[in-house]
Amino acid sequence: MIWKRQIPILIVAVVGAITLFGWFIDQPDIKSFVDDDATQWYDILASFAIILGALNLIKIQFQKVAKKKKGWPYSLFAIGGFFFAITAGFFIKSLDNTVVWGAHVTTEGTLSKWIFDYMFTPLSATMFSLLAFFVASASYRAFRIRNFEATLLLVAGIIIMVGRVPIGSMISSWFIMYISVLAFGIGVNSWKKDKMITFGVVGIGIVIVTIAGFLTGWPIDQPGIFYLPILQEWIYFYPNVAGARAIMIGIGLGIFATSIRYILGIEKSYIGE
Repeated sequence: MIWKRQIPILIVAVVGAITLFGWFIDQPDIKSFVDDDATQWYDILASFAIILGALNLIKIQFQKVAKKKKGWPYSLFAIGGFFFAITAGFFIKSLDNTVVWGAHVTTEGTLSKWIFDYMFTPLSATMFSLLAFFVASASYRAFRIRNFEATLLLVAGIIIMVGRVPIGSMISSWFIMYISVLAFGIGVNSWKKDKMITFGVVGIGIVIVTIAGFLTGWPIDQPGIFYLPILQEWIYFYPNVAGARAIMIGIGLGIFATSIRYILGIEKSYIGE
């Protein structure tokens, strides 16, 4: 029991503590371990994990074929592609364009490179093309106006999408200002529930925008805060970056918390507990 439970927990605790706190200790041997040895160990373990994952995949596909489960003909393609790709990795064309057995290299003329260029790349492009339809469907569901946050998401998404295409630079900022006045009127109507107040606010806003336009000559990109290319760039570089950084900080804290759980032996899922 000690070799299956206590020893693995001890190894994880020691190696994890050295790797984690090695970033805060200015000691050459520890820094060398963190920068070199630990990374190499990770690569070795990841390689074995990939091999085990591949073998498990083939095992599942063979079981589907043997039991004639739903979709088993596709499993035949998976098995054939698996062995074909592995075999192709060991073949290389010689100088006289004959295929010979040799070390796999990622240079022009190898069978593995041919598979990557003429099979894997087109299949990947097809998968990403199909993914666009799923993204569009998910965006439609996410952009449905249910509350204030969903409304902000919808407006920001429209500004980003329109502002990044050529037609966005052709839309005058004054048109966006008129749209903003109408949107503000909708908000006032929802707040006050009075048509006279709403019409007054909208009318005053339209008059102000019109007078300002005549005085400035209706420049298409002024004022810049209402010009879609400038507005989408501001959204992309400020609110978007702030949100992304908050997410990354949360991910970092989650990784740190998980690491501490492993080091202290609280988390034992890697030994099946």
